[in-house]
This record gives sequence, C-alpha cells and structure tokens, in this order.
Amino acid sequence: MEEKKKCALKNHSNIDAKYYCIECNIFLCNKCFNFHSDLFENHHTHELNKNIKEMFFGICTELNHGKELDYYCKNHNQLCCLVCLSKIKEKGYGKHHDCNICKIEEIKDEKKNKLAKNIKNLEDLSNTISNSINELKIIIKKINERKEEIKLKIAKIFTKIRNAVNEREDELIIELDNMYNNLYVNEEIIRKSEKLPEHIKISLENGKILNDNWENNEKKLNCKINDCINIENDIKNIIDMKTSVEKNRLKEIDISFLDENDEEINYLIKNIKTFGEISNNYKFKFKPGNNYIVTNNGKIATKNSGGNGWNCIIFGDKTIPKKKISSWKIKLNSNTAQDWDILIGIGPDKLNDKQFNYSQCWSFISSDSKICLKSGNKIIYNNHKGRLKKGDIVKVIVDRNLGNLSFEVNDINYGIACSEIPKDEILYPTIIIFDQNLGVELL
Repeated sequence: MEEKKKCALKNHSNIDAKYYCIECNIFLCNKCFNFHSDLFENHHTHELNKNIKEMFFGICTELNHGKELDYYCKNHNQLCCLVCLSKIKEKGYGKHHDCNICKIEEIKDEKKNKLAKNIKNLEDLSNTISNSINELKIIIKKINERKEEIKLKIAKIFTKIRNAVNEREDELIIELDNMYNNLYVNEEIIRKSEKLPEHIKISLENGKILNDNWENNEKKLNCKINDCINIENDIKNIIDMKTSVEKNRLKEIDISFLDENDEEINYLIKNIKTFGEISNNYKFKFKPGNNYIVTNNGKIATKNSGGNGWNCIIFGDKTIPKKKISSWKIKLNSNTAQDWDILIGIGPDKLNDKQFNYSQCWSFISSDSKICLKSGNKIIYNNHKGRLKKGDIVKVIVDRNLGNLSFEVNDINYGIACSEIPKDEILYPTIIIFDQNLGVELL
C-alpha cells in the first residue's frame, strides 16, 4: 500500500495531503487547497482518491510542457500537446514534429467504435486468463501432491536404510561383547579375583586350626574329613582362578574393526552420497521398426538397411505426456561416419518411412553442414554451424503446456526449435536417420 502524501507547506508537513496540483507539482492539505485555488484559478488540481501515478490529468507530463493534451499521434498511438508538436527538437520539444497528427475530436468516433471491440477482447481475455489460472491451480496442486508423494517415498527409503544401518551396528556391538567375554578377562573374573586373597587367607586359617586340633576327639571324624575335602576344593578353585587370571593377563588383545578412513567405508559413503536421483526425465524404449534393429533391451537403435536416405523412422514406445514438461537424452553411435544427417524430435506414429515429410513432425535437424531448427515444413538455420557428430549427446525438452520443443547438444542450449506443438495430439519421441549404420542410444 502506497504511503500517504503530506502537505507541501513546511508548517503542515504532518498533515495528510488531500489534493495535488499538476502545474506546481505539490501536494496540498484542505486549508492550503483553499488558498491555492484563490491564487491560481487556472491550475489543474485533483483530489487524491487514488494512486497519483494512476491518475490522468489531461495535461502533458513532459518536463516544462504543462499543456492540454488536445492532439493525437497516429504513429505512436499517443496523446500530445502543442509543445510536443513544436518545430524545435530539443529539451523535450518537438517529439512528434514529423508524425501524423490530428485533433482528438477527429478520432473520437474511431476510438469509440473500437472501444466496444476492445471490451469484447477484454472479456474474452478475462475468461481465457481465468481458465488458465484455474488450470494452473490444478497443475500446481498436482505438482505439490506429487512432490509430497516423492518426499514420503524418500523418507520411507531412507528410514529403511537407517534401520538396516542401526541393526548392523547393534549386531556388531553384540558380537564384540560376546567375543571379549569368551576370549578375554571380563568384569566377572576381576570381581572373583579380587576376593581371592581373602579366600586363601580363610582356607589357610581353617586348615591350621584343623591340623592343630586333629587329635581332639570332640569333633567327629567325618566332620574332619569333610573339612579336609573343602580345603582341597578351595585349593583347586584357587588354582583354577589363578590360572585363568594368568592366562588372560598374558594374552594379547588383537581384535580390531575397520579404520575410519578404510577404503570400504569411503566406498560406502561415496555410494550414499550419490544414492537416489530426482529427475523429470521421460523414460521410454525404442520400438522395433523398418530399416533398423533394436538392441540393449530397447535402448539402442541402429539403421541396418535401406541405404542412405530419409527412410528410417524410429519411434519411442511411450507417448509424450500431455500438460507436462518431459525430457530425454540420446547419444549418437557410429562405427563409420563422423558427421550426421539426422532429425530428432517428436511426431505421430503415422509417419511414412518411404516418403520423408517435414510437415508431419516437430524437431530439429542436423543436415547440410548445419544444426537447424525446424517447425512443420519450415526450416530456420539460425547460423548453427557444424553437423552433429559421433559421440554427441543430445537432450530433447518438450513442454506440452506451452507447446515448445527445445534441445541441448553436449550441454549447450540451442533454444526453442518449435513453438507450435499441438497440446492434445498423441505424439511419440521420433528420430529419422539418413545414413546407413548410424545409431542412437538412450541415456
């Protein structure tokens, strides 16, 4: 929203302006407007009820003109004043001196008659634009829905990958724990070994007491024998524990895992960084046809019969989507020729390979030592020097919304080849090869 204008009088600089004087080029509040009207009765002042830039005052806005726009320039379809018609051509004067000029009264009926036609044009444009906007809203809605579908798909795939990575991490950690518990000193052995000195001390004291009081008949013999067996078992357990401690103390720890810069890890990270692709590339294969063979699961088509001539028409097996932008790439293969005579684009599958007909397809052509743009039966050379050659990569971009076909050669954009593609016709990727033994490969 435009900022409100303030009165030009210094003492009224905080008061909103209500009027504008075109001759003085100043804004006026109500009070100043009253004084201004008394002083300058012939000045053109206008109430500020809309944006000043959108207001038409009937006065020429050229610098230092300030005259009524009483004339019409037929050359520029523009109103002008007397100063605009001046014979002096300097400092903004005489801009329309050499033009076909008339008084505005003379074109009144012409403009009025044309007004009805223009109103009809505006109504038609309004309906067309409204329909286009509604179609665009539907397209945007579908695009956003498709975008959210792809986001969800990406999230699911990477959640699956993260789960697999986490599971593998857990497996390795459990495997490591088990390996250490089975092969090396663990916390349980340490806890038992810490009690070993005290256990030896107690067994030793019990043994001495038993030995000193062996002849004492107060204790039954079987009790004495049992105490002896307990001391023997204690000694065995202590020796086993000592052996275990000594064994694990001397054992070297040689378990390892991949180094963080290991080649296998770097390879995995590299694959993760390049994993997945988001593309609007249009997927199709070459259909079998006359004078060419299809190999590599429909990705390579090579002209193998018919000799040189425009008699080898190769089609894709899927129609080009309507109301969408689609693209594909092909590489030019050949064991013989270096320069190519070839037509690449789109067309109906009714083309006759016995009679080459430019007007039936929309494409660009590499022929006569030039890369040319072609629409219907019209060829526009556009000074693209040099034919396509072996190994060149051509990208075709088809916009079925705007009806445009453009192309790139080795990542250099050559612009729009055709702009008259029918939006509703059934069309296929189309390639017409002239020379025998030339071929194309889908990338």
